[in-house]
Order: sequence, then C-alpha cells, then structure tokens
Amino acid sequence: MVTKKRYKVRKFAIILALLSLVLPAISSSAEGVPSNSHPHIPEPMVFDLVRPLGAPKGELEANTLLQYDFAHERTEANPEVEYTFADGYGIEFELPIDNTSEEGTSIAAYKISLQGTFNYPQSSQFIHGWQYSGEYFPDQNQYQNNALYLFGYRFNKRWSTLNMMGLRHTDLRSRGHFEGLLNNSLFYTSSSRLTMGLEINWEYKPNRPDRILILPQMHLKFTKHTMLQFGAGMQRVLNRNFAHLAARLVFTF
Repeated sequence: MVTKKRYKVRKFAIILALLSLVLPAISSSAEGVPSNSHPHIPEPMVFDLVRPLGAPKGELEANTLLQYDFAHERTEANPEVEYTFADGYGIEFELPIDNTSEEGTSIAAYKISLQGTFNYPQSSQFIHGWQYSGEYFPDQNQYQNNALYLFGYRFNKRWSTLNMMGLRHTDLRSRGHFEGLLNNSLFYTSSSRLTMGLEINWEYKPNRPDRILILPQMHLKFTKHTMLQFGAGMQRVLNRNFAHLAARLVFTF
C-alpha cells in the first residue's frame, strides 16, 4: 500500500514538473502583460513573490526578511534583489543567512528564482502565473528545486487573495524526495498605506511530519518606495507548536 502511494505521488510530481516546464514556454511566446490590465494584489510576507504578478518591465526591489524561529531557537535573514526584465516576468537573487553555525552568522544557501505571468485568461479581478526557484546549500552540497502555480483574485476594493501550489524536490541526487507546497493568503486593504493579512504556509512531507506556518500580518507603506511588513503567529514542526515572528523591510526603485 505504501509503495502504491509513493508511486502515485511520484507520478503526480513528474506531471507537475513537466507542466512547470511547458507552461512557461507557452506563456513566453505571447506578448507581455500590459501593466494596467491586472488587479493589484498584495504579496504574502514569508513566501515572497518575485515582484507582484503582472509587474511592468524595469521594476527593481531590494528587501530583507527577518525571522525568529522558536522551533530551532535561531534568527534567519533573507536579503534579496528582484528585477522585472519584461512585462510580467521577473528574476530574484537571494542569500538566506542564519546564525546556527559554530563560526557565527553564515550564508546558508544561494537561491535564484524566475517568475512569469500568464496572458490568458485575464480580467480586472483574476491573475495567474508560475514561479521556479533553485537553491544550493553549500554545507550539505545539496540542490533544491521548487515549481509553483500562482493565482490571485480580488473580490472587491478591500478583499483579495493570493495562492500558490506546487512541488519541491529536496535534492537532485537519488536520495532526494518530493514535497508538496501550499500557500494561501487573504488580505484586507484598509487604505493605500495599510494592509492586513493572514498567511498559511503548508509543506506536505510524505512519511514525515508536515510543517505548517500560520501568520497574521500587517503591511505598512511609509512612502511610495518604502514598506514594512511584520507579523506574529504559530508554526507546527515535528508535531509540536511554536511561536514565530517575522518582519520584512522593502525598498522599491
């Protein structure tokens, strides 16, 4: 029974992986997404996008996510730079950093992400796209890959949602395995400067305990180019619950 389950999961993973390769190629053959043809939907704080879906060409962003992980009693920092090289398409470079090594703070990984926006269907309320990220962990000499489908919907002037679903392959070598990724966020835009949200991030790990993060958050826009996001919530790791704190400082150019 376990063997059949693993076979089905692996088969499903292969199908999604192939789709993640084919769909971007299809979307890239069409014209870029006009910047005024899509809804504005906030980004979740922890599972960040490479700029919002449908972002116009030439946007540049630098931001840093800071988290205190009570489950492992460590501070994590994720400085990154994002750039949209075409309408609806962006690239991101990220350097995850932690302070768990014996030598103190060190670079935990090197990460690059690509993101695209699908041209069809489009509306003033719905938008969707894809994201791929590759990550190298020097301490373990391990490569990790994520492939995601993204979709957002704006219900009205105040309420909107952004969702991601996909797969993670933890290592290119034979010992690597697949994990399911699901992120759901609901936002309430109070004003042009204040947005409140609830982000739920679920990492499904077959035959191992899942990891779930539930994080209420606030996004405060100080100026046209500066934003602070912060939140406090709960993380479930190894079937135990832990507090979790996070903040992200964002600069756009």
